[in-house]
Amino acid sequence: MKRFFVLTTAIVLLACPMLFSAAINAPAAMVKLTKNTPITTAELDAEVAKYQQSASQNGQDPTTIDPLQVLNLLINNELFRQGAARDGVKITDAMIDQAYASQKANVEKSYSQTLTDDQFAQLIANNFGSVEAYKKMISEQLMVDAYVRMKKSAELSKPLTITDAEIQTFYRKNKTQFVSPETVKLSHIFIPLTGVSETDAKNKALLEDVAKKIKNGSLSFEKAVVDYSQDLQSKNKAGDIGWLTMDNKEALTGLGQNFFDIAFATEVGTTSDLVSSNTGYHIIKILAYNDSKILGLDDVINPNTTSTISDYIKAQLSNSKQQEVYYAAINSLVSDLRKSATVTILYKK
Repeated sequence: MKRFFVLTTAIVLLACPMLFSAAINAPAAMVKLTKNTPITTAELDAEVAKYQQSASQNGQDPTTIDPLQVLNLLINNELFRQGAARDGVKITDAMIDQAYASQKANVEKSYSQTLTDDQFAQLIANNFGSVEAYKKMISEQLMVDAYVRMKKSAELSKPLTITDAEIQTFYRKNKTQFVSPETVKLSHIFIPLTGVSETDAKNKALLEDVAKKIKNGSLSFEKAVVDYSQDLQSKNKAGDIGWLTMDNKEALTGLGQNFFDIAFATEVGTTSDLVSSNTGYHIIKILAYNDSKILGLDDVINPNTTSTISDYIKAQLSNSKQQEVYYAAINSLVSDLRKSATVTILYKK
């Protein structure tokens, strides 16, 4: 009897992992449009965990994530895959690679720096687990986009109308966001840093002397630009380098706080003494100045463009409406696919 008990116990212990595995791989749903495909409990749990992690990272309560809603998203994705395959949508490796490269370019533009392939791959891995997982996500997005545009082209191609009343309402609700910072329009005489101490010292002394001559009237600013400035882009425009805005962080990083302080403190129509920046030596002449103010609908966004606040709002509203139409088209296609498919939800809360 004793040996029989031991043998029975062993059988139970061996059976437990099999039962556990079966529970994990049990289907949470069955989806059939063109073929029977299960969505397993393990797949659902993994997807729910992703949403919960994202919620936590964004300061939200992860327990509010509804597994049934996540399951329905997985069902919709499977319906898209089967429908797209049935209707001839093909996403090639070249298309995925192009989208990947485009995303890399966008990130580089956002960070204002060039990334090596390895650096970008590490950034992707940190955010999406792996490059392979990210490319799989890209493939899914491209597939959905191509399929929606194939099946719902009529809805997506309808012209959008933005009314004056909509523009006015948006402006009133967001008026305090349309603030123009202080701006100055300036010209300069410029000699860049060379990295050679003696040469840089001579160039600094030269522009200090030029600045004195301009101040005492023995030399005009315009002639000094022609004779001394090494900025080829502005040299033929009397040194004009356009508008500088107080909130231009990129320019502040490049030129330095000292340049900004002097540029915004110098009176319109007058020239500065020698100004040192992160890039070299300057003599600045202020051509115009605008104080900060709340912009009206007909005001230009900034002095370097002809686009008005009204134009900007119209573009924003248009983009918003395009997104609404696009997501409505996706939901409409999902509805069409669900009507043609057999979906069995086995998951129980």
